[in-house]
This record gives sequence, structure tokens and C-alpha cells, in this order.
Amino acid sequence: MRTLELLKRTPARLAAQFTAIFIATTLILFAAIFVGTTARLETDIRKRVNETITALANLSSERGLEQLVPVVVNESASMRDSDFVFELDSDDGSFLAGNVRGVPFAQNWLRLKRSDIFLTIERGRPDDEFFAIWRTLPKGRLLVGSSNREVRKMQAFLLEVLGYAVSLIVVLFIAGATYLARQAQHRIDDFSTTLDHVSQGDLTARVPMSGHGDDIDQIGAQINRTVAKLQRLIANVNQASSDIAHDLKTPLGRVRQKLEITDRADVTTAELKSAVDTAMIDLDGISQTFDALLRITQIEAGARKSRFVDLDLQSVFDDLLDAFQAVAEDANCTLSCERRPDGPAHIRGDRELLMQLFANLIENALRHCPPGTDIAIALDRIGTTYRATVSDSGPGIPVSERENVFRRLYRIERARTTPGSGLGLSLVAAIAELHDARIDLGDNNPGLRVEITFPGLAHA
Repeated sequence: MRTLELLKRTPARLAAQFTAIFIATTLILFAAIFVGTTARLETDIRKRVNETITALANLSSERGLEQLVPVVVNESASMRDSDFVFELDSDDGSFLAGNVRGVPFAQNWLRLKRSDIFLTIERGRPDDEFFAIWRTLPKGRLLVGSSNREVRKMQAFLLEVLGYAVSLIVVLFIAGATYLARQAQHRIDDFSTTLDHVSQGDLTARVPMSGHGDDIDQIGAQINRTVAKLQRLIANVNQASSDIAHDLKTPLGRVRQKLEITDRADVTTAELKSAVDTAMIDLDGISQTFDALLRITQIEAGARKSRFVDLDLQSVFDDLLDAFQAVAEDANCTLSCERRPDGPAHIRGDRELLMQLFANLIENALRHCPPGTDIAIALDRIGTTYRATVSDSGPGIPVSERENVFRRLYRIERARTTPGSGLGLSLVAAIAELHDARIDLGDNNPGLRVEITFPGLAHA
């Protein structure tokens, strides 16, 4: 049962597959060495036989067949060349000398088994084989052959080495693969444990990193980013629910109070109409708040990414200047623009949402800054990114409040007397995140400086 459970695990299966592949590769490599070495040794044997038979044939040509007979007799009986076989016959096929006889004549190489030939001198092993060839001589013919014993010794040695090597390789490789599989399984278990904790509501759980920076670490980091984003979204939803209950309670109570007073008192038609108009204004404000919340939720869900196109931030800034310069003058403020990229600032995004982002920042500056404030928008290129800046010379935002202002429905104390729902910067943050942009709040000395860094297009 435990074996079946082990085989169901991906690292164990991969280890087994790699072990099989490695063993198969080793066997193929050994087979190539085995065949190549055998062929080389057999070639050497044939070369040695050719050299011997050529030397004897030259002796026969120089001294005659009769002088060759005692040489063949001596060579046949020599212990120095115990692996050689010789047969010297006359033209009529009569046996003259040698340690084998009766070998059929052939033009090509012969492979003779000891069991198939008649040996005049018994020595060697029954399983010996010989590579032999006939050579025609004046008045006769000569056979010379040599045993393949060294080939068989080499083959036996290689097979023995293979047995030990494969056994050792299998043991080491299985041990190593098992160790690596266990390490991989531990990391997979970390993924499973983390996701199990997340599914049970523990959004603080994270996949531990090994620090190797490998592909598993990259997947773990991606899961951690996803869980972190989920944690932020749920925190935003919880905070928004609390903020909605808190912030909408006052206008709803005010509407109810006005309606109750109107209902209980004797009022004129004009007074009744005024109370209804005031209640409708409050209800419109509540409706706008819900519309803004819904818009932020849709943006955070990423649905608007399907509308992304390649666009130029320079043209967005042109439209901003056209739309807000007159508005700034009416508020007794100045709006200036500085652009330092030499050419177009190409990014991928939603033009309507980007206009909304910068419009919210400029409107916030106009709403919360006193007359005479200087508002500036700027665009810089930094490496492969573009940095858009909206700055003003107003009162700014305290450092302790800069993280809070991105929360939905949050308003700093001094801004509660001005119109607004506390959703402007929440919408800015949602649009920036949708565009994979980084948003930073800083001091403009005096005033607020908002920097948004967009990734540029690779081909730009």
C-alpha cells in the first residue's frame, strides 16, 4: 500500500523515470563500447593473421614449398603462438603440415569453431573460435588462423564491469533520486499546507522560500503574491463594509430625521418640497458613493484589462491640460505641465481609467488646497519606466495618514468639512494597481507629491 501511495507522488514517479532513462542510457553507451571494442580486436586479429600468412607465403615463394613445411611444423607446435592454427596442403589436397587438417578451402575469411575442426594437437578450450583465411601458394595452399580468445576475455571483462557498474549506478541513482524526490515532496507539501491554511481562512499563511531562486521558488512567490493580494482585497472588503456602515449611517439618519420632522409638523408645500429636495440630494450622494464603490470593485477584479491598448501618456497629459487649466484658473490656482521624454511615452492601459486617475488627483488638489496654490503635472522617463507626478504647494498629507488615505471612505480630519466621499484616492490606487504601476506619496516642500511609475512597452 505504501508503495502504491509513493508511486502516486509526482517526485517519486519522476525519480523512477529518470532512473530508468539513466540506466537505458548507460546500457546503450555500454553496447556501443562493447560492439566497438569487439570490432577493433577482431580487426587486430585479422591483421595479425594477414601478417603471418604473408610472411609464410613470401618464404614459400623464395625457398619453395618444401622449405615451408618444417617452418609450419615448428609454428604449429610452438607454445609461443598457441592461439594460432595452421594447415599446409599440396595442390592435390594432401596434408603436408599443421595443427589442423581437413578445413574446407574458401576465398574469404572463415570463422572456425574448435568443435568443428580436427586438431592434430589438443590444447586450448572447447569453446575457442578462430578467424582463418586460405592463401594459394605455388604448388600448394596455406591456412592460417588465430583464436578470438582475447575478444572473449574482453567481452567477459566488460560484462562483469557492466554488472558491477549498473548495480552501483542503480543504488546510487535511486538513493540520490529518492533524496531529491523527498526534498521536492517537502516543498510540494509546503504548497499544500499553505493552500490548506488559506482555504480555512488563514490568509497570513505563506509558502516558505528555499532561497535557491529556482522555478519552484518562483511558483511559491507567485502563490504568495496571490494570497497577499487576496488578503488585501478581503481586508478592503471588511474595511469597506465597516466604513460603509459608519459613513452612510449619518446621511441616512439625517434623511430620516428630516422626513420625520416634516411628517410631524404642519408645514407648507414649499417647506415640504425643500425637505424632499434636501433628502434627494442626500440620497443622490449615497447613490454616488455606491457607484464609486462598485467601480473600484470592478477595477480591482481586473475586468477592465480586456480593454487595454497601446497608448501614449503624452496625449493623456494633453487632454488633462485642456480639461483642467480653465478649472484651475476659476479656482485661482495654476496648473503647469513639464514633460521630459524625447518621444512618445508608450504604455499599455485603459485611456479612460488613466484620465480618471489623474483627474482625481488634480481635483483633490483643487478641492483641498487654498487659492493661489501651484499644481504641477510632470512626466519623466526612467530606464524602461515612465514616472508621472502630480504635485501641489498646499497643506499636504501627514506622513502618518499616507497609508490610510488609500482606504475606501477614509478621510483625514481636516478634510471632513469639504465635499467628498473618501473614495477618490481609493480609485486612484485601484487604477494604478490594474496598470501594474507603483504609487508613492511624498513631500513637495510644501505640499503633496504623488508619483506613479508605469512600466513601459518592451518595443517602445
